[in-house]
Amino acid sequence: MNNDIYSIASELKKILEDDSRLKLLNDLEQQMNDNEEVMALAYQKDIASAEYSDALSHFREDDDITIKARQQLYRSKKNLDEHPLVRQYLKAYSEVRNLYLEINNILFGDLSMHMKEHH
Repeated sequence: MNNDIYSIASELKKILEDDSRLKLLNDLEQQMNDNEEVMALAYQKDIASAEYSDALSHFREDDDITIKARQQLYRSKKNLDEHPLVRQYLKAYSEVRNLYLEINNILFGDLSMHMKEHH
């Protein structure tokens, strides 16, 4: 039984490694990491996120400083998300996520239903 599970898991791993959706996602991730513009936008978003977090720890959510920090974070994230390479990546990520959800449902769907029935 353990050898069967290992064989099946190994085969699934190989199939996933050869899946065009995963290859595309990995390729796009590498392209983003190599793209100076994307990295600069990601850095700006990270700074805005840290500033918003800092504002939340010192001020109320409705204070001007917090509101401005939240708006800056929104703009920074929007700028990053609208970059063509990031848009491609997010689309590919969504497809891979759906693939994993489908696999999870196939592998554990019956188990999940069984556990819900007993709670």
